[in-house]
This record gives sequence, C-alpha cells and structure tokens, in this order.
Amino acid sequence: MIAPRSAFIDICGSRRHLLAWGDAAAPPVLMVHGLLDHAHNWDWIAAGLSDRYHVVAIDLRGHGDSDWTGPGSYALSNHVLDLGDCVHALDLPALHLVGHSLGGHIALRFAAAFPEQVRSFCSIEGIELPIVRDQAKAPKSYPVRLRQWIDGQRRNRQRTPRTYVSFAEASARMAEHNPGVDAETIAHLAFHGIIQTADGGWRWKYDHACRNRAPEDAHGVDLDEILAAIACPTLLAYGAESWIPEPSADRLARIADHRLVRFPGASHWLHHQSRAAFLTALTEFLDTIN
Repeated sequence: MIAPRSAFIDICGSRRHLLAWGDAAAPPVLMVHGLLDHAHNWDWIAAGLSDRYHVVAIDLRGHGDSDWTGPGSYALSNHVLDLGDCVHALDLPALHLVGHSLGGHIALRFAAAFPEQVRSFCSIEGIELPIVRDQAKAPKSYPVRLRQWIDGQRRNRQRTPRTYVSFAEASARMAEHNPGVDAETIAHLAFHGIIQTADGGWRWKYDHACRNRAPEDAHGVDLDEILAAIACPTLLAYGAESWIPEPSADRLARIADHRLVRFPGASHWLHHQSRAAFLTALTEFLDTIN
C-alpha cells in the first residue's frame, strides 16, 4: 500500500487527525470511517484511488488519533460540524464524499446541508441508523428516549475501558467480531486502532462514550428530509450477507439520483471483504462524474 501523509487540524483547541494520499491538486475525495473505527480503515481504497484523486480520510472525534471530546458530545450534528470544519480548513471545494456506516450517516447529512460543496456521495450501509429503525418498530416518546440516553451516559462514565494482555489478544477479539475479514487486514486495523497503557496492557483508542446515540438521531422524519435534499449522484453499497437491512424502496426513492450495488457474500465491512469489487465500483462511479 501507498503510505499516507499524516496531519492534524485544530478545532477550537481540539485536534482532528487526518490522512492524505495523492496530488493535492487532483479532485478531492473525503472518506469517513464508521463507529469505533479509524482513518486507516480506508488505507487500501484510498491507495487505489490516489493515482487520480486527492484522498483525505479523517479520524472522527473520539476515534483513532483525534481527541476525545467527552460524554454527550457525539451526536451526529457534532460530527457533521467537524466534517464541515475540516472541509473548510483543507479548502476542499466540490468534493466527493465516501462514508461507511456511521461515517455514511455523517457524510449524508453534510451532503444534504451543503449540496453546493458535494459532487458525489458514496455510502456503505449508511442510510438508516439502527436507532431510526428501532424507533420505527417500537416508537418511544422523546422524554423516554432522552432519559434512556442520560442513563446511558451515566453508565459510560463509570465504565472502565477493556484492556488486553497483548496485541495478539486484541487482534483476536477484532477477528471474532468481523468474520470473513482476512488476518492481514485485521492485523493492520488493530495495529492502528490500539494503544498501549501505562501498565503494559492494550486498549482500543476510541472513546466508549461515542457508542451512545443521541435521542435526536432517531428522527425518521428528519432522515426523509435529508434524503430529499441530496442533489448529487449517489452510490449505495450493501453487503448481501450484512446484518444491516437495505432501506425501503420508498425511502430510497427520495434520493433523486442514486444507484444501489449489492456485494454477494459480503457483510458490513464489505470494503474489506469485497475490496477489489468495491474499489472497481467506486472508481467507475467517480470517473463518470469527473
């Protein structure tokens, strides 16, 4: 793989880490990773695009080498704000957006709010949040959702991050949760996603507080408005064996210009499990726009 360049952006005294590949004068592609992941999740895809695009991948707040911002600060709107600040700081006009899972939800909202800045959008299983599906199946009033969120925040404050006795043990844990991903990929992602503690153990870099979704993120009505505001060509990627269901046809129809590609045998990490096929689909999609 082509080694990326590493840099930090200061946002009001809080740092966001990013990686970059390719010629800075080439068309920009901004990539956003998923929950509990990090920017190096894109190393293979970014390297494959770097001969013709300027690829940038960010570590979300509370992830990778970006700063933690504390309990209660990981709502989608906070992440979208960071994304906008990074786009502004890097001066990335007319960019292509690619997001996986949580990163797809974040990129989706940025594309809806700032359509003039986004030339295309690719989402890997990042349209409907689980909290949106849960709310649709078993609606809860906002006060109930707010109370549950506060209770969750309080539990997170008491939570001690799990530590592992060795890097191998942590890698094995990641492999257990991601069947179908090859050992080399697991080792690479674990290497960039873990840090050694003062007592010699190992823990994941992410802030556990980022797990608890804000109650406002459950609004399905907002999602429909967001989808209707997407003005750019959109590529939707789904793994045929994923635990993430495809959105309904009615919901997808709200995106004016979209195409959906399914990857047989792949699950939620389809950009690893079907890497070559996904890179081909993404490259062809981007090249038709440029």
